[in-house]
Amino acid sequence: MWSESFNAAQHAVDPLNPFVSERYRFLNYKPPLPPEMQQSLDVERIMSGCTAHAALGGIGGSVMGLLMGGFFHAMQPMNVDTSLSTWQQLRLSYKGFGTACTRMSRNFAKVGVVYAGVECFLERERATKDIPNAMYAGCATGGVLAFQAGPQAMALGCAGFAAFSMVIELVMGH
Repeated sequence: MWSESFNAAQHAVDPLNPFVSERYRFLNYKPPLPPEMQQSLDVERIMSGCTAHAALGGIGGSVMGLLMGGFFHAMQPMNVDTSLSTWQQLRLSYKGFGTACTRMSRNFAKVGVVYAGVECFLERERATKDIPNAMYAGCATGGVLAFQAGPQAMALGCAGFAAFSMVIELVMGH
C-alpha cells in the first residue's frame, strides 16, 4: 500500500532522474577540471580587495621602516671611548638599534596601511586611478596620523602628505 521511501543513493546514479544528480544539486554545469587545474583559493580575487592592499601596504611599510630605522640609527654620531675595547664600543653604539628599528617599522606600517586602504577605497568608489585619488588619500592619511596633535597639525599633515603624494604620482608618471 505504501511506496518505498526515497533512497538518495539509488536516485543519484539513476540517469532518468536528473534532479537528484550531483550536477543539479551543486550546479556543476562545466566539466570537472583536472586535479592539477583546480584551485582551492582564488588568489587574484583575494589580492584585488582593499583589505589585502592595506595589509600589503602595512607589511611593505614595516619592512621599509626596519631598514630605515637601522640606517638612521647607524648614522647617529658615535661616542668614542678609547678606554673600552672595540666590541664594547660597538655594543654601546648599537644599544638602541632594536628599539629604533621597531619604532620606525611601526610608524611606517601605520602610514602604509592607512594610505593603501584609503587609496584603494577611493579608486573603487571613483572608478579611476589618477592623481586626485593619491592627493585625497594623502590628505586623509596625514590627517589621521596627526589626529592626536590637534586640528592645526591635522591640517598641516593633510596638506603636506597630499602635496607629497601628488609629487610622487607625478614623478612616477601616473
